[in-house]
Amino acid sequence: MAVRLDVKTANALVSDDVIQTLEMFHYTTDPDLRVIENFTGMHGKKIGGAMMDLRGLRQRAKQKFEIGQEMFFTKPLLEQASSEPVAKYRAQRFVDAGFSYVVDACCGCGSDAITLAQAGIKVDAYDINEITTVFATKNAEVCGVTDNLSIHCADSTEVELPEGAIMLDPARRKGSKRIINPEMWSPSPEAIGDLIKSRPAACLKLSPATDIELLLELFPAPDEIEVISYRGEAKEMVFWYGKLASGVERRATILPSGDSCSGDKNSQAPTADEIGDFIFDPNPALVRAGLVGKMAGELDLKNIDPHIGYLTGNKQLSSSFLSCLKVLAIDSLDPRKIRVIMRDHQVGSIQIRKRGISESPVALTKRFLPKSYGDKHFTFIATRVKDSHIGILAELIE
Repeated sequence: MAVRLDVKTANALVSDDVIQTLEMFHYTTDPDLRVIENFTGMHGKKIGGAMMDLRGLRQRAKQKFEIGQEMFFTKPLLEQASSEPVAKYRAQRFVDAGFSYVVDACCGCGSDAITLAQAGIKVDAYDINEITTVFATKNAEVCGVTDNLSIHCADSTEVELPEGAIMLDPARRKGSKRIINPEMWSPSPEAIGDLIKSRPAACLKLSPATDIELLLELFPAPDEIEVISYRGEAKEMVFWYGKLASGVERRATILPSGDSCSGDKNSQAPTADEIGDFIFDPNPALVRAGLVGKMAGELDLKNIDPHIGYLTGNKQLSSSFLSCLKVLAIDSLDPRKIRVIMRDHQVGSIQIRKRGISESPVALTKRFLPKSYGDKHFTFIATRVKDSHIGILAELIE
């Protein structure tokens, strides 16, 4: 069970003697029970437990940060922090726009502020939580950017912040729970509007899982909306303001490649009379940015249904924004009919893709491939066209 941190324990975690102990056990193969016994024996039960929690978080942090093994987090701070490649991509916008100074109004563990500082930008970073600022300060030291980065424990909505471009990443978690309602984020949408007002530029980092129309109702109208995909998942929705905007209404970006699709939000692509020889599954960033219609128009593709994100056409196409799948068979989403398709194609395993279907991939697999019919691996798409639920067996074209 995770230790409930207080400021005293947080300060103990960043002390030299605790850090030395943590380093001793970076690469140990000892079981966790042996490690926690060592931690508690050397530093006491509470600090030892907190060290064990941090050790676990650092293992996860290696997926986000090059030196995550040496950094300091709580679970909510790590979960909200941007992956390093995403933060670097955003920081480059500030560099390209000519900014040498930025205010980070809600810095969390310091990941964005550190990345900005590594890009040569001077940063004043603020956070209302003292434990958070203890960790952010130490992370700045670990990353070697203390000359460019100053951390302040203060409520950015109640102090007079310096002028200049601003970075905003409102807290969307309370403890281990994700806050779904944007009006409950901290700072609030109203407060963020006040913080952005009269500044030359702002970067507002938001959740791509939240309905974009709701975000547009609550937050100041951005000059550009960008959705960033990293490793195939829509990670961030960014509202760019002022000099940080690139001159387009919407943008979808794929990292680490840096491929980008931009333009005005387009109307729906026309709907196909029937599904063609190929199905195209758009990258989530393209969907969330509202640019599927634009991409479809450029490539002469059509929707399979106005409310479903899949596109179709009769030609094989290659695009970093679209997964191309060759259609092998289609039928209604009836287990008896789909199992016949599975048997005829000697299917041994499937990857599930679904839209407009509530069942989980595990449940769909159990229903439609209850046993192996061979040794072939295909993609199975469960979706809806008009009022019908259909299943499509397809081959992913790499």
